Amino acid sequence: MSDKMEPNLNWIQKRLNFLHAQTRKIIINHPNILYSSIEDNMEPKLKWLQRRLFWENNNELSNIIQKMPTLLGCSVQSNLEPTLDFCIEAIGIDKNVIEIIEQHPSILGYSLEKRLKPRLKEARKANMEIDKACFLRIAKSTEEEWDSNLKLQLRTTASM
Repeated sequence: MSDKMEPNLNWIQKRLNFLHAQTRKIIINHPNILYSSIEDNMEPKLKWLQRRLFWENNNELSNIIQKMPTLLGCSVQSNLEPTLDFCIEAIGIDKNVIEIIEQHPSILGYSLEKRLKPRLKEARKANMEIDKACFLRIAKSTEEEWDSNLKLQLRTTASM
């Protein structure tokens, strides 16, 4: 094992309170994590997530990294922060956003310009109420599901 890999492996396991099997699964699926800088990349990112999502311990952090280990590779400045700010702006309540991110951390990896912003604009144009459930449909729906939701909403609005 290289000089960087073993310390990273040990750090991930200790920092996120992972069992050996959990660490192994993440490393097998995302081996590039073993080459990331702890001091310059992973630790600042984990601290940022904890601070922004008001997590006081590592439990929530461990859960979302298990669900989406690629968060460790996302940029805070160009991806995580703008997406989180967008979510808060869209539905307005930090608590709802935190619950959404805890349950669906993949949302932080979605494209703002290609997915989230255009769909939010379409939802508002269709007079959808932008609540937690609607935001989850905006973020998580496939293109076909989203088009179907939008057409249904437009038909419902037109018949009123």
